[in-house]
Amino acid sequence: MGPELWVGIAAVFVSGGAIGSAGTLLAQWILGKVDDAPTPRRKLEDAELEALRSEVDELGRQFRNLDARLDFTEQLLGGAIPLAPPPGRLYAEPVPPDGVTPDR
Repeated sequence: MGPELWVGIAAVFVSGGAIGSAGTLLAQWILGKVDDAPTPRRKLEDAELEALRSEVDELGRQFRNLDARLDFTEQLLGGAIPLAPPPGRLYAEPVPPDGVTPDR
């Protein structure tokens, strides 16, 4: 086998597209044949299961908190929550017909 064949095989594995996908699948098939058998899954003990459940509950709580904070920030940036009420409208005092304003 000449170097041209090895360069061609390397190009198949490196290149993208359908040929690269075929090369990837071929490599996975070869490695699957060579690799050892998968280790059997073991049963979790009650303590481990409870620890995992508590961690998942804590992650869920953190996610809900983060989601609420993100919603608040989006509303704040979008102007949905005013920071301060707008000031009242200033109306001009009516000017008497003679043009003289009374002193206060």
